[in-house]
Amino acid sequence: MDLDLRNELEDLMGDIQKRQRHIEEQVFLIKVLERDGQNTLEQQAVLKFERKRLALQMERQTKLLQKARI
Repeated sequence: MDLDLRNELEDLMGDIQKRQRHIEEQVFLIKVLERDGQNTLEQQAVLKFERKRLALQMERQTKLLQKARI
């Protein structure tokens, strides 16, 4: 595997892990706020955006992995 490709994959995997953790934390926060009767529309919108970004990163990771196998 090309060194640049390997480095890009490693960076991307680290970013994916960070985003997954952030999403988990946001889900927990939303649950707590909802339980306390707070309005969570803003947090839910941010969560939706973060999930979309995660999906795009995972798609990029898949493409890089496919490229690495060629």
